[in-house]
Amino acid sequence: SDDDVAEADDGFSPQKPQMQLQGVDPRRGWNFRGVHRAIICGKVGTPPVQKILRNGKVLTTFTVGTGGFHDQRTVGENGLPKPAQWHRIAVHNDNLGAYAVQKLLKNSPVYVEGDIEVRVYNDSINGEVRSLPEIVVRRDGRVKLVGNNSAGSLSNISLDELRKCLV
Repeated sequence: SDDDVAEADDGFSPQKPQMQLQGVDPRRGWNFRGVHRAIICGKVGTPPVQKILRNGKVLTTFTVGTGGFHDQRTVGENGLPKPAQWHRIAVHNDNLGAYAVQKLLKNSPVYVEGDIEVRVYNDSINGEVRSLPEIVVRRDGRVKLVGNNSAGSLSNISLDELRKCLV
């Protein structure tokens, strides 16, 4: 029939396509699965703390606040500034972790670049499974103190000075 000839001419095969695994092969990359990257410029909330994990690697954690009282551009109800948005930072790079511990203090302006990940863990108190979003800094991430003084204000930093930190 004519339908059989049309299918043969188009090279169409009615078989189902095979499913591909969704894992990441380091030689081939992410295969266009998306980008989960974050760039945070804010003030340090809790100072960096280092922990030694069971596998012997060092993990450095701290928090960074963005917006809020010091950023007058974000206005909430009744003309008051919106509350700060807090971000948990986990540094898995030994050099950047040591830099963070040495240079970052509470209220230090900081630039952080890393991957957005969700850590899933079992709550030891009530046994619930909890998820905690965090910005993970590895080899390709950045942690940089912004400005010359360690406790300066983000509002006093010019865009040119911020661009110098990014280079």
